[in-house]
Amino acid sequence: MANFPIIDADGHVQEKFAPWEDLLEGPYKKKAPRVVDSGGRKQLLMEGRIWAKPEGVGCGIGAVPHNRAPQATTGMVDPVQRIKDMDMEGIQVAVNFGTTAFLSLPFLEDKDYACAIARAYNNWLYEYCQTDPKRLKGVAAVAMQEPVEAAKELRRCVKDLGFVAVATSAHSAGRNLDHPDFYPFFQAAEQLDVPVCVHVGSGRPAAAADRFDNALFVHATTHPFEQMIGVMCIVGGGILEKYPKLKVAFLEAGAGWVPFWMERLDEHYEYMQAAVPLLKMAPSEYIRQRDVYFSFEPDETTLPFVMDFIGDDRLVFASDYNHGDCKFPNVVKDVLERNDIAAASMPKIMGANAQRLYSL
Repeated sequence: MANFPIIDADGHVQEKFAPWEDLLEGPYKKKAPRVVDSGGRKQLLMEGRIWAKPEGVGCGIGAVPHNRAPQATTGMVDPVQRIKDMDMEGIQVAVNFGTTAFLSLPFLEDKDYACAIARAYNNWLYEYCQTDPKRLKGVAAVAMQEPVEAAKELRRCVKDLGFVAVATSAHSAGRNLDHPDFYPFFQAAEQLDVPVCVHVGSGRPAAAADRFDNALFVHATTHPFEQMIGVMCIVGGGILEKYPKLKVAFLEAGAGWVPFWMERLDEHYEYMQAAVPLLKMAPSEYIRQRDVYFSFEPDETTLPFVMDFIGDDRLVFASDYNHGDCKFPNVVKDVLERNDIAAASMPKIMGANAQRLYSL
């Protein structure tokens, strides 16, 4: 469909049905996650709780009827089928994030258990990607509950498993991303030259999640609001000042909010500079001058404006394969057929920017 590489900067695997007892180390085998029936859905039981979301109306997009769903496929668990799906879409490389255990990891209470789950998941993902390592790339899961161990696991994933990134939620174990406890983690990511990908988690707390019991309200708010908080903490908290070569990506929330948030943070910086003593320039300048990236939604009407505002070299294509709100198949086709994106920008946002982000 295109004469340039297409890279999916945010696709997903589904580790819910992984052989957890085999993957986990000895003392944790008896605590292995297991699939249970909850309200007619197959959910994961960890730490005696149902994941990915707490019970209630707002417990995830699959909890209520909705009138759009991707084509059914086994590609999230079967890498051979995944390659076939990529070929159908015209995607050369897919960067893979997890789903159930992966997105729930930041909210586990037992720190040692969280570290064990991360190691087990990463080993499982490695095997998935080994079907075609040139086309399937892994994103490390780390337990931010223990930042030093998170840095250690990140090094293993990059050096031994060949992963190209690490993911975190905007909040973990009662700490936002600018907390000094996380400095060893950011330092490791900078040294390894892998991006920190901020991705909303599947548990509490998350922006507005505790205020609503409606699935639409929860899903619509948590993604962009959590990313706004993530940007604010990483930029305003001085993370990009302390680690100037760090690469950061904010995923699965669209990009229409980015110009508004840059201007709002700049406005507050003008008269409240003393509150962010680590900053040496306006927040928007960190976003424009450092390695900061955002994924966009295929049908975002504001995308041309966002590109004009922050440049076309900071946006990456992400399919969200194959979650309930993605548009598989034909998501690549839908973007390529847009007539409001300059021809010179299309190779960047569909592939080249992700190549640079993930050092592919």
